[in-house]
Amino acid sequence: MRRLLIGLIALDVIVIALGNVLGAPTRWPDIEVPVIGSLFASLSGEPLVHIAGEAAQPTGGIGISNEISISNSLFTMWLVMGFLIGISFVATRNLRLLPGRLQNVVELVVQGLSDFVQSTGGPQALRYFPLFGTLFLFILMSNWLSVVPFVSQIPLLHAPTADYHTNFALALVGWFAYQSEGVRRLGGKYFSKFFNFSGFKEGAFIGGIFVFVGLIELFSELFRMLTLTLRLWGNVLGGEIMLGVMAAVLWYVAAPLALPFVGLEVFIGLIQALIFSLLVLMYFILAIESHEEEHDVALAHADQSHAEMTREVATV
Repeated sequence: MRRLLIGLIALDVIVIALGNVLGAPTRWPDIEVPVIGSLFASLSGEPLVHIAGEAAQPTGGIGISNEISISNSLFTMWLVMGFLIGISFVATRNLRLLPGRLQNVVELVVQGLSDFVQSTGGPQALRYFPLFGTLFLFILMSNWLSVVPFVSQIPLLHAPTADYHTNFALALVGWFAYQSEGVRRLGGKYFSKFFNFSGFKEGAFIGGIFVFVGLIELFSELFRMLTLTLRLWGNVLGGEIMLGVMAAVLWYVAAPLALPFVGLEVFIGLIQALIFSLLVLMYFILAIESHEEEHDVALAHADQSHAEMTREVATV
């Protein structure tokens, strides 16, 4: 415990020194309303390199921008991608039967995630493990950047998942991926859960219910992109704002007092990365289920139960 406290104090001193050298303290948020409000002014990051178009100029409302630029969140996302690709390359360029430390760590991570996917969705879910693992690791690293000093505090760096564009792109990739897999596995039958007219064989009322339920299923399918985006974005952005306010209230000399909140954000970042990737995995599993087969199995089970009940009544 003594070593831990000494290390935290040393880290605090280093952060103070770097902050004063780089001029970061002037950008640390304070508790004034205009400055706190500025946190929401760059919800999608700040442009670093302008390419084309013009930025929005809101006048009494929300402006629409046609600007094409490289933002600080995009730049930080490239850093995360480079880090993950670099670790993968270094760990696998010289594979050994007796792994070294880095290869051992990577193998433990991959094996742990693989076992989790298999225990969640069965052996067939391993087919989607590459996408699940990629989403999990990328989102996890991006979330944890929100607690790294100077990220979202200097113009150059902004946590990628604190930008709703990044989260929506991830949700869009997952959505199209499992929709495509559903169509590939089930063909035209996949769309029967959205446009189901088989109920009209039992009458207009049952057919209308089937159509209504299909429309609800269609809208819920579309809203999955929105819920995936907002859940991740809200948690990461909220954590950044909380840490910014805590840093303003406690200031540098009391920064160790904010470490429990940093630990909370690290935990929340892990949970949110797991939730996002796990939901995409579950959507894959739901997409490849055959609803007609489920209906036939249910009818068969009902017929069997009815037959057994009839035999019991006859015996009595």
